[in-house]
Amino acid sequence: MFVELIIDGKPVQAPAGTSILEAARRSGTEIPHFCYHPKLCVVGSCRLCQVEVQGVPKLVISCATPVADGMEVLTASDRVKKARNAVLEFLLLNHPLDCPVCDKGGECPLQDYTLRHGPGESRFIEPKIRRIKHQPIGPSIMFDAERCILCTRCVRFCRDVTGTSELGVFGRGDRTEIGLFPGRSLDNRYSGNVVDLCPVGALTSRDYRFAARPWDLIKQISTICGLCSAGCNITADVRHKASGPQILRIRPRVNNEVNGHWICDEGRFEFHFARDPGRLDAPLVRRNGELQSVNWDEAIDRIADGLVRILQEKGAEAIGVVASARLTNEEAFLVRQLFGEQLGVPHIDYRIRDSQEPGGGMPEDHLLRRTDKHPNSVGMRVLRLIPTGQGMGTVEMLRAASEGRLAALFVFEEDLVAALSGESAAASSLEQPDLLVVYDLFLTATAKLAHVVLPGLSFFEKEGTFTNFAGRVQRLHPVLEPFGRSIPLVEFLQRLARRLRLSVTEGDTEAIGRELARSDSAWEGVAYERIGELGTPLVDTAAAR
Repeated sequence: MFVELIIDGKPVQAPAGTSILEAARRSGTEIPHFCYHPKLCVVGSCRLCQVEVQGVPKLVISCATPVADGMEVLTASDRVKKARNAVLEFLLLNHPLDCPVCDKGGECPLQDYTLRHGPGESRFIEPKIRRIKHQPIGPSIMFDAERCILCTRCVRFCRDVTGTSELGVFGRGDRTEIGLFPGRSLDNRYSGNVVDLCPVGALTSRDYRFAARPWDLIKQISTICGLCSAGCNITADVRHKASGPQILRIRPRVNNEVNGHWICDEGRFEFHFARDPGRLDAPLVRRNGELQSVNWDEAIDRIADGLVRILQEKGAEAIGVVASARLTNEEAFLVRQLFGEQLGVPHIDYRIRDSQEPGGGMPEDHLLRRTDKHPNSVGMRVLRLIPTGQGMGTVEMLRAASEGRLAALFVFEEDLVAALSGESAAASSLEQPDLLVVYDLFLTATAKLAHVVLPGLSFFEKEGTFTNFAGRVQRLHPVLEPFGRSIPLVEFLQRLARRLRLSVTEGDTEAIGRELARSDSAWEGVAYERIGELGTPLVDTAAAR
């Protein structure tokens, strides 16, 4: 049911029960506010969102006042402007003038609202109340009480969203402060969200603190977190450093179909691996028992020569492929094309852990985190990167390698030694094949055993799509340039196919995506333009189960 009202002379329709503030936002009218947030309970404490409603003697707070038929609302009358000015003046009484050194400077609602709606100068001449500054209140969060305006967003988030209740409001009057309950630390798995929620610089990230200004960030790239199967939407902020562009922070990107307004701390803070100096930066080939750096042509020649020999002597049944669910759909599609369709390899699998089995990727909590730490297990399942006919799974391939039945093994973005050390003698099994090729970011325990090691790309450097646990296809955008001499996996597969005189889809990631949508019924209609920034569900959702 919709009601009709008038906001600043403009007719507006809004669902019954909607607040005036929400109705105004949907119609494009700004009403300044601090304590209100669309995913938190309404408390109406900051009083900045007051508006005038015709026929009501006093101003009303728009965040807590529902719309009604025939209501006439004024958001910029003289009474409203005077009230906003007064609220901002009171908020600034004890607020420090440290905008030049505050991490929130340049993207601070208090700054913006003061410029647009506040007093031009302060009438307050008394000494300001001094409060605690730069206090660590958790492993990731710093607190500056002097800047706090008591909007209580952080308190409500910890109480109502995470359910951990580390923060509370203590004291009375002008001595009221946000603080930790005794013996507590702000260490829940979503604590970084209070930085986004804080409308001033009271709660800041210890990782990002003093690292940059908003105008220093040369790129803000919309992409997808690749650390679990939830597929949270994120924005990566990049700045030029002496060593080149680097990610300085990760922020959640609103997608109500996936992560809402939140991301977990792992997705927010675990990005430094992308520019870890220990990453592989060039192909390596084993010579005289040692891995030596070579160019890509030499590495591809070594792989192609080994493959041809094994195919001639033992056939495709002697080759295995472990393709990680960290690969994009487009990368996985080319793996299937080259190894499954062109070479006829029956032993292809993506499953390393029980959480990747259908129904195995369970929620870790009531919010976002998933037990499956691979971003694309569902995509791999839908693409059928699983054993066919008499094909073997991952553990069976290792057993066959130890028995001499598997002469070549390709491992893409998985450390089998670390992942399966408790289940099988993975290291000794991987020493047996004539050709072990590993594509990864680091020289892992598995890579150290390989004959050819190829430097991989992190999900921050990839173009393509992931399919999250719910079957939603979402697009990755490259945030950083490839590290060192790394190249995209699709380029390597295309070059290897040409070297073997085999046919796979050529072109860039979009061309591969178009061919995937054309050739696979489960992907029918999943075109890049349809995916957009918020993703699209697979038409055949049953294929994702």
